Amino acid sequence: MSSGKKIDRRNFIKAAAATGILAKTVFAGNSQGTSAKKIRVGHIGCGNVALNAYIVAMQASPFIEIVSTCDIIHSRAEALAKKFGIPKYYYNVHEQLAGPEFDLLVNTTSMPSHFEVNEAALEAGRNVWTEKPMALKVSDAHRLIELARKKGVKIYPAPTVVTSPQFKFMAETIGSGKVGKIFSAHATYGHEGKLWSPWFFQKGGGSLYDLGVYNVGTLTGLLGPARSVVGMYGISTPMRTVHPHDGPPEDVKVTADDNTMLIMEHDNAVFSHIQTGYTYFSGRDDKDISRTDYTMDLTGTDGIMHLAGYDWGPHGVDMVYRTETEPGKMERYCEDPGTYTWQGGPAYVAECMLTGKPSLITAEHGLHVLEVMNACLESQETGRRVKIESTFNWPIFR
Repeated sequence: MSSGKKIDRRNFIKAAAATGILAKTVFAGNSQGTSAKKIRVGHIGCGNVALNAYIVAMQASPFIEIVSTCDIIHSRAEALAKKFGIPKYYYNVHEQLAGPEFDLLVNTTSMPSHFEVNEAALEAGRNVWTEKPMALKVSDAHRLIELARKKGVKIYPAPTVVTSPQFKFMAETIGSGKVGKIFSAHATYGHEGKLWSPWFFQKGGGSLYDLGVYNVGTLTGLLGPARSVVGMYGISTPMRTVHPHDGPPEDVKVTADDNTMLIMEHDNAVFSHIQTGYTYFSGRDDKDISRTDYTMDLTGTDGIMHLAGYDWGPHGVDMVYRTETEPGKMERYCEDPGTYTWQGGPAYVAECMLTGKPSLITAEHGLHVLEVMNACLESQETGRRVKIESTFNWPIFR
């Protein structure tokens, strides 16, 4: 389960709460019921991401009550429960599921653990918010979606990128035709790989699942489902040193991608390109909304949009487009980051569950993102272009 020192996003992490008025209705989406006007959450995975982001964000939400936490490392479960005043803590998910009732499992375990934990929770009739990816195999992701349907619950996979105001602005701008037709896009996300657990660098981890996943979610969300994929990946640094927050440094043999390139074909000759890796200089202040560097560019026939900041923590959208009277000039839009944070997924989902508001985050999109990433790895291994079978409801904003 995930643990360790603060990650590259540490300067961006703050207490986060979903906005909006307290729900007036009680969620009735599964057989568990709810406590008053809050969604009862059982959390699992007491490492770094939970300590430094998720728990604080959930406790700040008016829609959530955390009733239990869990980790296979006993000391972590107990320490997190005591630090945040969580009533119950457990050492495996089955004990937790047999404990006090809750409506939503929030899964922040390590990536290789996601499927097993998600399956257990769905089998027990619980809704699930899971860190990305929802599973490592496409067949397992299909299994989770079918199991959720059978049990009458839902699974919501990270990332949350489609819920940011900047994503909404870009999607609606594309839909309006203001920048013409978008035929090409580029996105990037990487850092130096200063991480806290071996699994990041081993099979089931890697930079694409960890970092590039955000860009895949954003670009498919903006441009539509991918129809085929070409990918390349490699291992730039055969040995890495990880720094656990509760143990000595450890040298790790790298067996997963740490430098990856992905090309997606969307409908109507639209192409997008993603670069990601643990090979990138990251000595920047990601909070600075005055930053002019871009991590995403979308080029249309009548204009260009640039996303300032990472798509998991955007600062604004710079745009120039053709006008009838003048060539136009670059201007920044949607600069206010609002209350959006990458760790705000459980609060967002809890609000949707309570109010009945449709979630922009869907299991089908999460499955599609997983298939695209796996196709990228398959393309490198086979030297072939790989077709994508899955799809999702698009456009996200109509």
